[in-house]
Amino acid sequence: MKAKKKKIVLIAIVSFLLALAAAAVWFFLFYPVGYRMSVPRRAAFERLSDGVYINKNNAGDREAIAALIDEAKARDAAFFGELRSLDDTVIIICDDEKLIATLGGDHDTQTMPFPAKKSYISVSDEYLNIDVLAHELTHAELHGRLAVKPLLRLPTWFDEGIAVQNDYREQYGPEAWEEQTDGGNNTVAPEDMDTPAEFYAGTAEDRRFRYLNAKHIVAEWMEAHGRQGLLELIDKLNDGADFDDAYGR
Repeated sequence: MKAKKKKIVLIAIVSFLLALAAAAVWFFLFYPVGYRMSVPRRAAFERLSDGVYINKNNAGDREAIAALIDEAKARDAAFFGELRSLDDTVIIICDDEKLIATLGGDHDTQTMPFPAKKSYISVSDEYLNIDVLAHELTHAELHGRLAVKPLLRLPTWFDEGIAVQNDYREQYGPEAWEEQTDGGNNTVAPEDMDTPAEFYAGTAEDRRFRYLNAKHIVAEWMEAHGRQGLLELIDKLNDGADFDDAYGR
């Protein structure tokens, strides 16, 4: 009887381990974040510089790409005062459509809070410019400075609003805001774009309009509080403060 129970327990343990292994394989092969996490070890990619990887058959000028990334880093360093999260940020440059599909995004940042917080930026050749790179690096720096709990609770409009401060494209500029909001008469309130489901809903035009509004809202707050206010806000959130209380909404 004891031998039979031991056999059942052994089978259960083996089955569990096999299921765990299968889940791990699926995660790293087919789940976008898992695939990004494994890029440094993949044969399809090579290291361009510290924390930067590029697909091996990429047709772009590697020196020009590296210089563009450095320029984006400099823009973000000027915004934050310094960059603290580069060691925990992986930038993936890719011009292969199949690989981009597997990465799950052509110009976005995905931050894994566990087991150690790390951000993975994916940018295709279509979006390879300083504004997009600076935008995504801003996400990575903000996420890196925040503890896991406040990061998970961060309103999407603020996360995107901060990122787009370093995105100088005209579609998010003051003139675009004036025109598209009729001088502020047609805007989106922060509480209507708090969550990813709210912020990223609808068409590309809908999302672009929310980015425009988020940039304006955060720009006004930054004008009043400055870099020091932003750094103090991050500290307050890390100390457990409610976002609305810390932000002053």
